[in-house]
Amino acid sequence: MTIGIIVLSIKLIIIAFKAAWGITKAVLFVAFLPLILIGMLVAGLAALAAPVLIIGLIGAFLIPRVCD
Repeated sequence: MTIGIIVLSIKLIIIAFKAAWGITKAVLFVAFLPLILIGMLVAGLAALAAPVLIIGLIGAFLIPRVCD
């Protein structure tokens, strides 16, 4: 019984870290990618900002599907 409680606790800790990491990635993606793209646009790097946007969007939609 004690071993089962320990295993359950470890699994819950792992799930909590995965959830926290997923939320952190989502918040950073939503908050900082637009700021980076606006900064690149202001700096005159629009030709570089568009591919970064496309790569970021592909990564945001495909990486969670591949990792599951």
